[in-house]
Amino acid sequence: MTNILIGKKIKQIKIADDKQAILFCCEDGDVKALCDAECCSNTWIEHIELPALGFPALVVAVDNLDLPGSDYNHPEYDCLQVYGCKITTDKGDIVIDYRNSSNGYYGGDLLWPDTPGYRMLEAQNISTENWADVVGDI
Repeated sequence: MTNILIGKKIKQIKIADDKQAILFCCEDGDVKALCDAECCSNTWIEHIELPALGFPALVVAVDNLDLPGSDYNHPEYDCLQVYGCKITTDKGDIVIDYRNSSNGYYGGDLLWPDTPGYRMLEAQNISTENWADVVGDI
């Protein structure tokens, strides 16, 4: 499946203060990705790595990453799962590292506007969407 960001030029990235959503400010309009958590779990953005050569940056690919670090005996959560997304641009990679905590039966995801279920999630998403600029790796 092609991601909605491919071919867009990102000018800036913003993150919700609750880390439940990320906003890509593009030359032709904003694209909002939402954290999705299945029943009885919580998903949030943990870290964002910005492109080495800055913005504006043209998106050429978007891929899910298999990241190490999931812990099914985590001291703070029953289960902590680690996920990632790599956005390849002409100025370097943007890497989004996100987490899901649950009892081990559920997982999480980062949903894009062209993903099935996004509109339903958007209506249910509890994100504050109080946006803050991402000015360096967080």
